[in-house]
Amino acid sequence: MDLKRKIMEAAWELFQEKGYTATTVNEIIEKAETSKGGFYYYFHAKDELLNSLYHFFDREYKKYYKSMDKSLNHIMQIKLLNQYVFYFMEGNVKVDLLASLYRSQLTEKKQTNFLDPERYYLKLIKKLISDGQKKGEIRTDLTVDELVKHILLVERGIIMDWCVENGGYSLGYFGAHSFNLYMEFLEPSEKAAEE
Repeated sequence: MDLKRKIMEAAWELFQEKGYTATTVNEIIEKAETSKGGFYYYFHAKDELLNSLYHFFDREYKKYYKSMDKSLNHIMQIKLLNQYVFYFMEGNVKVDLLASLYRSQLTEKKQTNFLDPERYYLKLIKKLISDGQKKGEIRTDLTVDELVKHILLVERGIIMDWCVENGGYSLGYFGAHSFNLYMEFLEPSEKAAEE
């Protein structure tokens, strides 16, 4: 494993264990068994390291999707993936870490990971929508990119509310039920289906 990945792995473990705010750069350096020079060669600050952690979310989503029944309707696949996202975050990611991730996206000028079109999760949602449109399972009066944008807006809104509420309710349960209401938006309308 290269040093950059080792630092990221160490940070991810510490952030999950202690939370983002309580974790120091020195603790990350110690756990990664590197030096300050080694850390600062790859990351200028803890905040910059934070933005690289989307890789770990995507890794979990990839594992989950590999085990999913691909014969399901594409809307159902999106729904199940979304439920997994919410339950995974609730069970494995401290609220302060999620809040810090979102806060960094609001304050940082460069968002190299969060909105990166090459992110696995974004490419997967795009593929599911595109394939669903081709099969007539998902509306086609909006583009794939427009529908991806809508899905991400709904997901982010639910996650941000959970952070604002300091994890005061079940993100998995409430997020999944809230997202279910949105699923009708993806279905082809009768008028579009007739055309």
